[in-house]
Amino acid sequence: MGLLQSLAVTATVCVSALAAAGPASVDTLIEAGHWKRARAEVQAQLKANPSDAQAHAWLGKIDTAFGDLDSAIREAERAIELDGRNANYHGLLAEACALSADRSSIIKGLQFVRRMKKEVDVSLAIDPRNVDTMLLEMMFSYKAPSIAGGDKQKARRLAEQVTAISPAWGYLGQARLYQLQGEAGPVVETVLKKAVQADPGFYRARASLAQFYCGETSCPSPGQAERAALEAVAVDPNAGAAYVVLARSYVALKRWGDLESTVSRAEKANPDDLTPYYAAARRLIEEGQDFDRAERFLRHYLSQPTEGREPTIAEARRLLADMYQRSGRRNEALHELQLALQSQPDYELAKKDLNRLRKF
Repeated sequence: MGLLQSLAVTATVCVSALAAAGPASVDTLIEAGHWKRARAEVQAQLKANPSDAQAHAWLGKIDTAFGDLDSAIREAERAIELDGRNANYHGLLAEACALSADRSSIIKGLQFVRRMKKEVDVSLAIDPRNVDTMLLEMMFSYKAPSIAGGDKQKARRLAEQVTAISPAWGYLGQARLYQLQGEAGPVVETVLKKAVQADPGFYRARASLAQFYCGETSCPSPGQAERAALEAVAVDPNAGAAYVVLARSYVALKRWGDLESTVSRAEKANPDDLTPYYAAARRLIEEGQDFDRAERFLRHYLSQPTEGREPTIAEARRLLADMYQRSGRRNEALHELQLALQSQPDYELAKKDLNRLRKF
């Protein structure tokens, strides 16, 4: 994909809830990451009324979360067909096109980019202060090469404009841009704290600050991460992101009792999302410790379909294969990689791992 690798949309910043009229519960579920529950509610609404434009838009958003971009585009198109003057629907289609560009060949990807730009323009012509679309355009402008329309200065201007409209979202956008340009940690931390201060009840801002202290690949400040994550849990004890940070933090701190109680509490609060188990297992494997616990956690994660925007079954199996390989269990590693590719045949990382392992 080369040229288009830089066009991926970072979902943690680019998309807020659809903020549309209708039952607030669906927007709330989506914002909290309860994609399975949102899908069930929306499907029921569409069964009752197949011409519900908002429901089609929600379903498109949910399809995006589960990686079904073809369906996401169809649902967004249907929503626009039913209500073409809704800026959110055009922004949703733009997002699906941006993500599709990143998965496509260069030629087809550029076609998606052109369509994305068109839908962004339409969305902002209808509503020039549409935060979702502005954040999408911000990320595209920053990450795309100039030949495809990238413009880092424009991205920064858009972040400032969003901050004037919605300070919490604007600061989250600014923090993401600072991270992408490699700014030092204190700069990002300051901006994320501003997001929290702008709206203390905004769960995503608090979870983002916690993730800054203890992320996917490193956990430089587990104590601060724990405190920030517990504050996020106090805002919404049923959302999953803060529990993920707590799980990583307790691995870093080697507080095994707290780790076990946290993943159990998270599962009771949100049985649809077992990501804290995956997150803890990943940290254990990367640190090379307690593989028995890591295996137990991953097996549990694999016991049900994954939540939207969380590691897929194939990704979990690849992680399990990595653990087996590290512990000298080559045949079991091969088996897990084969299962990963059965689940997701186009998973290139698993293909590379499998080919490499077969050579030894």
